[in-house]
Amino acid sequence: MTFSTVEQAYSTLQQNNDAQARADAIVFLGEQQYAPSVPHLIELVREADPGTRYLAAKALGEIGDEAESAVPTLLVAMRDNDMFLRVGITGALIKIGYPAVPGLTKALFDRNKAVKRAAAKALGKIGSERSVPALINALRDTDPNMRKLAREALERIDSPEARDALNQ
Repeated sequence: MTFSTVEQAYSTLQQNNDAQARADAIVFLGEQQYAPSVPHLIELVREADPGTRYLAAKALGEIGDEAESAVPTLLVAMRDNDMFLRVGITGALIKIGYPAVPGLTKALFDRNKAVKRAAAKALGKIGSERSVPALINALRDTDPNMRKLAREALERIDSPEARDALNQ
């Protein structure tokens, strides 16, 4: 479906049960970085089918830091067993950027290895020095893959504190 305005796409998102029309609306709203759609996209990440959840997460990432209110929902959804969805959600958190750092830092200590690893990757790509102490702590994780990802994240951040930790 082709949309000429964000209002038309948003209306379709809210009122249309046709899966393809809804998917097209989600993608269009993300491309247009339409921040008023954030609450509805958050709801889709919580409750929709996996494909729609993925598209909604991607759209939230395209909206960027104006989708800050989605961070808690995205962090919960990161625990999903669907690897494809988790990758989409991690990408969205990276694009949201700095507002996602506190939640991602906490996710470094999650019991789920996949969540911890995704958080380390995201923190390295965001590059916030705020995450350095937690990433340094993650260098002592029992999971060797987690230690590797924490090291790579610290290398990307490349702050004096990160370099000191890597040189020890």
